[in-house]
Amino acid sequence: MTQAKPSGRSRRLPALSIVLLVIAALLVVGGGLLRETAPDPEATPPAALQAPALQTFELRLEQLQSRAEFAGLLEAQRRVDLFAEEEGRVIEVGAAELERVEAGQLLLRIDPSLAQIAHARARAAVERATSQGVLALANLERHRGLAGRDVSSRAALDEAENEARQAAAAKIEAQAELDEAEDRLAKKTIVAPFSGVLRTFAVEEGEYVRPGERVAELLDVAGLHLTIGLAGQQVVAVTEGGGARLLVDARPGEFFEGVVTRVGGAIDTATRKFPVRIELSNASARLLPGMVARAELTLGEPRPALTLPRNAVLEEFGQKYAWVVSRPQGEDPLARKRRVRVRELAFRPSEFEVLDGLAAGELLVISSLRQLRDGMVIRPLPPSNIGSLSDSESGR
Repeated sequence: MTQAKPSGRSRRLPALSIVLLVIAALLVVGGGLLRETAPDPEATPPAALQAPALQTFELRLEQLQSRAEFAGLLEAQRRVDLFAEEEGRVIEVGAAELERVEAGQLLLRIDPSLAQIAHARARAAVERATSQGVLALANLERHRGLAGRDVSSRAALDEAENEARQAAAAKIEAQAELDEAEDRLAKKTIVAPFSGVLRTFAVEEGEYVRPGERVAELLDVAGLHLTIGLAGQQVVAVTEGGGARLLVDARPGEFFEGVVTRVGGAIDTATRKFPVRIELSNASARLLPGMVARAELTLGEPRPALTLPRNAVLEEFGQKYAWVVSRPQGEDPLARKRRVRVRELAFRPSEFEVLDGLAAGELLVISSLRQLRDGMVIRPLPPSNIGSLSDSESGR
C-alpha cells in the first residue's frame, strides 16, 4: 500500500509559525524596554524651568544732562599786523619769521639819522623859545614897574605884554615840534607789542620800507579761542562763564578745559547761527592756532529721563520694539512685545532715551530678542543694571 506525500503548503506552516513567534517575542521585549526608558510624567519639570533664561534690564529714572558737540579751528587770542610808520632803510633786524618773541623785543630798526637831526633842531627851538620867554617876562615886569611910577607909557606896557604872550606861544609851538620829532624818531624802531609768535616777518636788513608797509604778523598764543555756531534753541541754554571741554585732533586722548566768554546776541547772517566764543589757556604752548578742535558744551539744567541700552531695542520694518517682562498673577513670566519711541543720546552711543511706550520700574529683555514670540514663557535673570547702579551709588 503506497503512502501519500505531504503537500508544499503543509511544509511551510511550521516555518511561518516559528517566524511569528520570534516577532512576537521581539515585540514583547521591545515594549518592556520602552517602558523601562520612558520618562516619568511626574518627574517632568514645569514649563517655567524649560523656558529660556534671558538677561534683563530694569528701567530707572536718571538725571540726564543735555550735551552737544561743535567743531571749529583754534585761533590765537590776539593777532596784530605791524606796519612801518616811517620810511627809511632797515639797519637792524632782531627776530625771524615763525620765531617766538617777547613783549618789547626789537623786531627791526630803520635808519634814524634824519629823524635824529630833526629831533636836535626841535630841541634847540624849544630852548630858544624858553630863553625868549624868560626875556619877555623880565621886560614885562620892568615895564609894569615903570608904568606904576608913570615913567613908561601905557602903549609900551601893552607891547611888553604882547611880546610875553608871543614868547609863551612860541615855546608851546617849539615843544609840539619836539614831541613830533621824538615820536618820529621812536617810530624808527619797531618792537613786539606783546609776547607771541611771528607768523610772517619777511623784512631783511638793508631793505627800504615805506609808511603803511606791512612788515609782520604777530600772534599771541598764550591763550587760544574757538568760535562755534549754535542754533536758537541751543544758544539760550548757554551762559557766559560756563565751562566747556575741548578735544583736539592733534592731541588724541587729551581734554582741555575752556570757558565761554562771549555769547552772540545776534545771528550770523552767513551761517544762520549764533556765534559763541570759547577761550582756553595755552601756557604750555601744546596747542597751535589752526588745529581742529571739538568743544563739548553742557546745555541747560539736568532733567529726569529714562534710558535703556541699544540691545534692548528691536527694529522691524522701520519701527522699534522692546520685549517687556510681564508677570500675570499666579502665572509664569511672559515676554510681551511693545512698540516704543526712542532717540539717540549725545556722547552715549550705546544707549537710547525713552520718549514713549515704557515706564520706570519695568523689566526689559536684552538678549535673544529675535528668538522671542509674543506671550512666550521665559525665565528672566536678575537685571544686569542693578549691581552697577548700587555700586555707583555707594561710591558717591
